[in-house]
Amino acid sequence: MHDMEAQLEARWHQQMNRLGWRAGEAEIAGILAAYGEPHRAYHGLSHLIYIFDALDGLGDLVTDPPRVWMAAWYHDIVYDTQRDDNEARSADRASAELPALGAAPDLVIRVRALINATAHHQDGGQDEDDNLFLDVDFSILGAPEDVYDRYAEGVRKEYSWAPDLLYRNGRRAFLKSAQAAERTFLTDRFEAELGARARANMRREYLALGGKL
Repeated sequence: MHDMEAQLEARWHQQMNRLGWRAGEAEIAGILAAYGEPHRAYHGLSHLIYIFDALDGLGDLVTDPPRVWMAAWYHDIVYDTQRDDNEARSADRASAELPALGAAPDLVIRVRALINATAHHQDGGQDEDDNLFLDVDFSILGAPEDVYDRYAEGVRKEYSWAPDLLYRNGRRAFLKSAQAAERTFLTDRFEAELGARARANMRREYLALGGKL
């Protein structure tokens, strides 16, 4: 845990320096505390590291890094599996904190829109940067089988309050809808690299949960 926190804190300060914003010690402490909440078996600190490592792999494809960086930090800062407004509340948190860090109003608006777009990944964002971020956030679906299985186990733990039948029905509905889409990812890059494996992973989990073809 401490290693992940140190890694993320170093990345935060590097970004703040690059943007010329203030250090934001209170803000990064709040972000790390939120993602470190004990109920987060998947959407925790390791998820943030996964997101930023994947963004690093995109190199110069992201043309507006500040928007994508801030969306990454804040997109799951509010995560309560018994509510359906986490994205909106996370966007509110970003909107409240970013101006004091140094973000211009137009950037805050773009970050807010991108965070809200994570509620419905496959509907897409406003441009290619948005879509790259949404694909990165969704890319766990196209991970190798063992990594995907750990993700699925983590999500189930986050819904530990839900009876098995309720969880299976809800999870199957998500998997069925995601598989029914014409494609899994928004960008050609992610669809070509991960689309087929994502659909295979989701089909495997769907059948394991008692889904019918």
